[in-house]
Amino acid sequence: MEVRAPLHDLTVVTFPAGDAVFAERVAELVEGPLAAISDHHEVASALVGRLGRVHPGIATSFRQSMAGFGDQVVYVFRDGTPLSTLSDEGWAGRDDVARVVSDPSGRYLDANRAAEELFGVSRDEIVNNRAGSFTRPDDRIEDAEALWRALAKHGRLHSLAVVTCPDGSEESVEFVTVLDGDGPGRNVTYLRGVDRQ
Repeated sequence: MEVRAPLHDLTVVTFPAGDAVFAERVAELVEGPLAAISDHHEVASALVGRLGRVHPGIATSFRQSMAGFGDQVVYVFRDGTPLSTLSDEGWAGRDDVARVVSDPSGRYLDANRAAEELFGVSRDEIVNNRAGSFTRPDDRIEDAEALWRALAKHGRLHSLAVVTCPDGSEESVEFVTVLDGDGPGRNVTYLRGVDRQ
């Protein structure tokens, strides 16, 4: 995804190209709190600092504009490389993996036993909460509607998050959200713990 910083001549391109969640996190920062920073290297450093907790492999690099034409470009690599290091082969959909079902607005409708264990609360405490309720507020995307639009467009989201339990413990997770994975209007998200790099 490509983002243009509104206050200066900087274009930000995110990798892997298919991670709409990561791209939205970067866009919110570049177009919001980091928009007033004029030094491009400071912007890149701030992105790494702000996103490194959820995306520990994050890295940036620059492509300079040629002969003064066009913007300077910063590449932001979620996994330190243009290619994704994530794979959902063999785990998304397994019975022992955390599974939550949500409506199109992101309200949880159902959760399995593995989701109870991951979130550290009962199914009853999960149902009727919104997606993102079990992540730190500063790690959430502010415009959740952007994610639901991306899900509607692509049919699937695959990224990383950090789950925060009521007891304060945290776990880095990989998640896959599938549009209508449990029938029309019932999106399914599978989550599993991952090691931080």
